[in-house]
Amino acid sequence: MDSSSKIRCPRSLRRLGAAVLAAVVAITVLTASAGATAGANSSPARISGSDLSTSGAPAPVRLPGDKAVRNYTPTQLKSFERTGGDPEVLAYWTPERMKAAKPLDAPGDAEWVENKARAVASKMAAVAAKPVAAQIPQIVTNAPPPVTNFSITNGKLFIGGYESGSWCSASAINTSSKRVLITAGHCVHDGQGGSWLQNLVFVPGYNAFNTDHDPVGRFQAYWLRTFNEWINNSNLNRDVGFVTTYSGGDWNTTVVNTIGGHGLVYNGGTEFDTSIFGYPGNRDGGNVMWACWGTATDNSIWDNKSKITCNFGGGSSGGPWTWNYDNASGLGSVRSVMSTVNSEGVNKGPYFDQAVVDAMNAANADW
Repeated sequence: MDSSSKIRCPRSLRRLGAAVLAAVVAITVLTASAGATAGANSSPARISGSDLSTSGAPAPVRLPGDKAVRNYTPTQLKSFERTGGDPEVLAYWTPERMKAAKPLDAPGDAEWVENKARAVASKMAAVAAKPVAAQIPQIVTNAPPPVTNFSITNGKLFIGGYESGSWCSASAINTSSKRVLITAGHCVHDGQGGSWLQNLVFVPGYNAFNTDHDPVGRFQAYWLRTFNEWINNSNLNRDVGFVTTYSGGDWNTTVVNTIGGHGLVYNGGTEFDTSIFGYPGNRDGGNVMWACWGTATDNSIWDNKSKITCNFGGGSSGGPWTWNYDNASGLGSVRSVMSTVNSEGVNKGPYFDQAVVDAMNAANADW
């Protein structure tokens, strides 16, 4: 393993570990509104030729016995806000089906030669969203609560269930709607030649080894969004996705009010200290959350992706690469998301620029 990164996991298969993540070095950031750039002395590292637009669609639902994706009436959609989504979808994802799900295959790690853009590794990051604590103060009960460094703001994103189930990782992010998750683009859409993924349900702090595997409940996807560059060309530089959720969970409120929300920073360098969370299938079968931390680096002129040797396999896709993560609050600012892993265990995440902020704002407006 690269000496610049470390991994911490549960001490046993029955409970999350008590290991504390290494402290993140504090860095002064430029404060900006969601629509502002990073400042007069820096400019975003744009990806040449990229389409910066996004597309969104209602989160598809198709369960066994359905001949096609379900079409809901406005009345049904309104009623789902009271029930936390389609009750049949929530009921389908039983503990047994969740545990039997397989990690979603990560896309190939191709070099996008047409998108040559040398990353600038020393730029300061701008703030697009600030972390916010949950409004519900209850401590998780009926199971050993996650230690603060394995933040319940992160969770497992279950997908599919019609023929087989799979999963990615995701986290809640602070927007005005308090409903938005951030994940990888390939966790919401197949990419070039594919379609939107179906039956998405987010489970914060998922732990298959606890009696209560979904300690604060579940949140069904209402709307999905990602970049057209991912949809049309499977461009890994735009492998970022957003999920807008119904109210739900054990308290039938928004996801951010239930579990808190990370912030988001953009237009910084591709080299930064980071704490990464997710559910890699090659670690305890993806049944509990894992963390990796260290310094993300960038030694390539061919792409705008950060790299770190975590050796996180399939299922970790979409997990947040947090910056300035605070062990006490369990909150940080998302600066990238898990995208790929190569044969040497090097994970990569796409660069966050103004286009990612625009996508986040569009997802917030999807509600």
